Amino acid sequence: MNFLRLIVVSVSLLYCSCEQLKDFTSSKEDQNKTSNIADSSDAKDTEAPIINKPEIPKEEIVASELPPPLPEPEKTPPEVTTNPLLGDLSSQPVQPEFSKELLEAVQNWQYIPPSVFPLASVTIKQTVEFTAKDRSGNILAQATKQPGDEVFAINISGRNLVISPSKVGNMKGFIPVEQTDFKQGVAYLFELRKKQNEEYERRKSQIANSKTTQAIQKNIDKDVPTTSSETSLFEDLPIPGDFGHGKFCICKDCREKRLAMQD
Repeated sequence: MNFLRLIVVSVSLLYCSCEQLKDFTSSKEDQNKTSNIADSSDAKDTEAPIINKPEIPKEEIVASELPPPLPEPEKTPPEVTTNPLLGDLSSQPVQPEFSKELLEAVQNWQYIPPSVFPLASVTIKQTVEFTAKDRSGNILAQATKQPGDEVFAINISGRNLVISPSKVGNMKGFIPVEQTDFKQGVAYLFELRKKQNEEYERRKSQIANSKTTQAIQKNIDKDVPTTSSETSLFEDLPIPGDFGHGKFCICKDCREKRLAMQD
């Protein structure tokens, strides 16, 4: 009986011990959980605040990565070449025009001043037969000129131009004015005289401003005739000639070269 009591007491003690151990373990776990929660909340509180950085546009990033532009090379003026035969190649050709003043001078091509003739270097555009006759009308000589050849304009008769292979005009032929460059030649003479007069007036003005003596003034008047009369309109002018810009060019270079050839 005593033995049985001993067993019951032992079991009771053992049971109580187990319950106490269980309570101790659960309280320990609760403490650990509470400690972990507190630690995690403290850690969150101590973390550095996150600052949102402004976004840089993609275009600015790309532009900042590009190298600086290279400096533009300096522009050098084009080199002007000269030729002893043609002169300054930078000179531009100037062709005479059928200006209003010209048409008034020739009365719209109804009247050609006698001072135009004989006009050299007239180019024909069709074949022309030339003949020389005596007083009785007998043919003494004949000649032929082909398109592209140059002749002398001796006179004009209606719509036809009287032409000759030479300045003397012993042999004559006829050709429509429109089949030649006669009108361009007249325009060349007119514009050449006009420029000559402009130069004359310019030199007169320079002399007046500088109060030069009358002796020099007389020399200028002698060198450059005026157009006070119809006979001086086309006289004493250099004949057309090609110096690189065409035979009727009236630019400064071509005019100077023709004058040099005339002298």
